Amino acid sequence: MNRNQETTLLTRPVRFGFSAFPVFRICFGFRISDFGFSAHLIAFALALSPARADDMLGYVEPYRIITLSAAETGVIAEVLVKEGDPAKKGQVLAKLDTATLQAELEIAQAEAKLQATRKQRLDELAGSSRATPEELEKARTDLTIKDAQVRKIQAMIETRLLRSPVDGLVNEIKRDPGEAVSPTSAHVLTVVQIDKLTANLFLPPACALALKPGGPATLILDDHEKVAATIEFISPITDPASGTVRVKFMIENAAGKLRSGVRCALAP
Repeated sequence: MNRNQETTLLTRPVRFGFSAFPVFRICFGFRISDFGFSAHLIAFALALSPARADDMLGYVEPYRIITLSAAETGVIAEVLVKEGDPAKKGQVLAKLDTATLQAELEIAQAEAKLQATRKQRLDELAGSSRATPEELEKARTDLTIKDAQVRKIQAMIETRLLRSPVDGLVNEIKRDPGEAVSPTSAHVLTVVQIDKLTANLFLPPACALALKPGGPATLILDDHEKVAATIEFISPITDPASGTVRVKFMIENAAGKLRSGVRCALAP
């Protein structure tokens, strides 16, 4: 690199999106203006350091992003929601075809009912010593088997119902009615939980060690809005490549006013 290239590199502004300097002040205890150095030189030094300013920025994300996939091979019979619809925990959002299983369930339930009637009659005969203990035991066993068969088919039908595991929002629908699903293409739809949001920031170790899991924090969003957050997790590992520590923050968003995807940084 010649002298002209060096001069250009040292005097070219470094873009960080958010100002990195408030974060620099939090983690290291002084302002850039406390020194007589050029801000360009300081920014260049930050860019070369293991914990770059860009590493201190993050994005607000849904608290959970859940891919709902079919547990069995089959054909989509119904999709009961649209993209953007709210989803309640336990709500059925889509169904695979269960016509064959429904028929098998009706047969199994009829057989179980018949066996229950037979056992009841044997119980009555046993009261007058007209049924042997062996006959009673066999009737009880047969009824247990029939009941188990009913529960098995009901469970197989349940695995073909895609229920939301959380209160959230349907963010994406990947399959339409009539389309087949299989182990290699099982994704049917995506639900996001946005009543809480999360942000992962990668901070210098000194900054991360000053925080405590469960403690409060303040984040600055891309539009300079400050929001309260809770520190959920501080990684016990410093990433050797970047020299940073991952810190996970949780933001309450019950009113749904905050959007996922905006950039954020730790407030000074």
